[in-house]
Order: sequence, then structure tokens, then C-alpha cells
Amino acid sequence: MTKFTQALPNGHYTVKLHFCETYDGITAAGGRVFSYKVQDKPEVKDFDVWAKSGGFQKAYIDTESVDVTNGMLTITFTPNVENPQINGIEILAGN
Repeated sequence: MTKFTQALPNGHYTVKLHFCETYDGITAAGGRVFSYKVQDKPEVKDFDVWAKSGGFQKAYIDTESVDVTNGMLTITFTPNVENPQINGIEILAGN
């Protein structure tokens, strides 16, 4: 996965990114590392879900407030170690 896009009316949104390491071949921090960027927010570099959540099958949610001005929400993913993985994307209008 390198990119997620969703057509949306212009406005303010809360975007929740749901992460969890679910691949049993990754057994420690550093096994899956990637960067991601939500809309025009600063890039989250060298994200390691294992390290951030505390281990295998433990959830972590990143919440970002963004403005859509071109009718499209864009999230980009850049691999570092293994491929990027996300378990869910929640988009809430307003706030």
C-alpha cells in the first residue's frame, strides 16, 4: 500500500488511523517500519507499530485533524522495513 484517497466534500475532518501488528512473522520492534502523511500534516517518519503499541496484536490509533480543500483526502505511505500496513481508516466530519 502506498496511497489511500477518498473523495469528500471540502471541510474539516478528524481522521483516525487504526494500526495493529497482526503478522506473526514480525516478532519485535523494527520488523515493520514505514512513514505516512495525512493530507497536509507533517509526515510521521519511521513509524513502528510494534514499538508504538507495545507489541503483537496491540492496537494503536493516531488521530489527525485535517482540512479538505480540493475534494479529496489523501494519505500516503512510504516503506522502510517491510511493507506499510494499516488496519482501518475512520473519517469523521466536523470538529
